[in-house]
Amino acid sequence: MPLLSNDDRAAVKQHFSRMRHRVVVTLSHPPEGPGQVGELLRELAELTDLLDLRMNPGENTESPVISVGPHGRVLFWGTPSGYEFNTLLTAILDAGRGEERLAPDTIAFLEGLTEDLDVMVFVTPTCPHCPGAAVLAHRMAAASPRVTARVIEAQEHPDLAETHRVKGVPRTVINGKYHAEGNMAEPMLIPALSRAMASGSTGSIIDLSEFM
Repeated sequence: MPLLSNDDRAAVKQHFSRMRHRVVVTLSHPPEGPGQVGELLRELAELTDLLDLRMNPGENTESPVISVGPHGRVLFWGTPSGYEFNTLLTAILDAGRGEERLAPDTIAFLEGLTEDLDVMVFVTPTCPHCPGAAVLAHRMAAASPRVTARVIEAQEHPDLAETHRVKGVPRTVINGKYHAEGNMAEPMLIPALSRAMASGSTGSIIDLSEFM
């Protein structure tokens, strides 16, 4: 039985009709097979001629990892269900449209980076606020070779969530030390991150809300 209903398929097909460029989507899956995530991606690939789906078994892969684009910087760790299905669709559409979706100040910040940023956004399928934080991270990674963004389904990665003290979602963790709670909008997150990085603070946990 298909995972997507007829209504869902029609809505996604309309969504994908705005794509103009071919998009590579790669699924790294556990050795036992791609499972339900693989089936979902196959159904999505049937709805546009512009989605190239690749599936690779990974010996050390315990949960699915989806990469959008050829660069391997826009990542989803876990199952993109619930609200996070929209995060996946947005990542694919952004790549297929090829249009800049970030504010000029954000682009200037990214172009001025002198160090790499590892951005993790912890999410759950039932959180309506998570896609905003996840999409922003993905767009930063798509725009800059210095940024890698992992949207991580917290319930599928409990050890990682515990390591980064995830008590609620969304929680954004950058380079393991800069933390943002909730869906901090782009006009707040980027200036706060810029000030925090410029401050020279050496703490292991830096709350970005203190730099707003």
